[in-house]
Amino acid sequence: MNKNMLLHALKVTMPVFFGYISIGIPFGLLVVNAGYPWWLSPLMGVAMFTGAGQFFAIALFSTGTVLSVIVLAEFLLSIRHIFYGLSLIDRYKKHIRRRPYLMYSITDETFALVTTVDVPAGVDAGKFYNLVSFLDQSYWVIGCTIGAGAYKILEAYNLTQYLAGVDFALTALFVVLAVEQIISRHDVLGPVVGALICGFTVWLFKAGRFDSSGIIWVSICFGLTMLFLLRGKSYYRNSRGENGNVVPSEEKETVSKSGALAALASMVIFAVLFLLFSKPHNLLSEGTSRLSLAAALVAVFASGAVVLATRILPFAVFAKKNPPLFIRFIEKYAPPLIMMVLLVYCFKDVDYSSAALCVPYFVCVATVGIIHVIFRNSMASIIGSTVLFMLLSRLWT
Repeated sequence: MNKNMLLHALKVTMPVFFGYISIGIPFGLLVVNAGYPWWLSPLMGVAMFTGAGQFFAIALFSTGTVLSVIVLAEFLLSIRHIFYGLSLIDRYKKHIRRRPYLMYSITDETFALVTTVDVPAGVDAGKFYNLVSFLDQSYWVIGCTIGAGAYKILEAYNLTQYLAGVDFALTALFVVLAVEQIISRHDVLGPVVGALICGFTVWLFKAGRFDSSGIIWVSICFGLTMLFLLRGKSYYRNSRGENGNVVPSEEKETVSKSGALAALASMVIFAVLFLLFSKPHNLLSEGTSRLSLAAALVAVFASGAVVLATRILPFAVFAKKNPPLFIRFIEKYAPPLIMMVLLVYCFKDVDYSSAALCVPYFVCVATVGIIHVIFRNSMASIIGSTVLFMLLSRLWT
């Protein structure tokens, strides 16, 4: 391997190293704390390699969520990879032998590096992109392994009680991602819709009228429907055809009506889903307290396949044409909505019976948001707020 290429790749990936290690360690702790063996943490880093998706998966595993819900949520979380792939088609098309791994390892951070960092002079671009992708995934797997190993060591010395509250890292991660979505897109409609709908379903869950396994699915589906109703018509009227040209004026009315009909049809479908998940008419099996290890492994590989599919799809289908309007609409409006849904979902297990049990949670959620808005440092925001929550939850009690 070219020494200069390795040194340059290490240099440009150092920010990713600190970010992945700082977030991977809490993930590893969460996996073992949820009752799973330590090796599941690095396995998920290899099979799935999606930070938010892995945190979210463990949250669903812990509540015994059905496989269909996990797969759908992972798909919606990863749909942005389709558009990363569209941007990388020309960059990767010459590197046929390396392209399978390059597609597999597309993440937010790797996409940012590959599209902004210059390839060193005299170095094969495919080799450099491959090395950057490999280093990024290695950092993540190392972080996941360290976190899981640290828990086992603490467990051996009966120190795991000091980790109470570390699961707040999941909430902190979703706060950071939601803040980033709002700041980058300058649009609060998606987060507001997601917060209202998911808040309502969480309230139904607390009241015993809704299953926890349906909160995410139904919230995202209804949220997308509301966005179609509120933004679909204007989006379709101003959309572009497959050749990239604006839809002719005589076709705008037809296109906008199609968007409205799609929204109404999806609302009917999601209303049926809502009834299926509602009590006492729930026709689907309820989740157990926690997925078994065998079921979790099936979910890990199924989710990994879904994530991989979103990364491969652009290269397989959209190399010579633009994606459908429906996918473009979801890519534009769904991420902020989904992140807010995931954030509000974290509140379903908060005990609101006394201030001592819920005030630290709300204080730390506000803290992580403020810290991230001011410093825009994910590591400081997540670790700082998690440590604060661990301290406040003990002192307040």
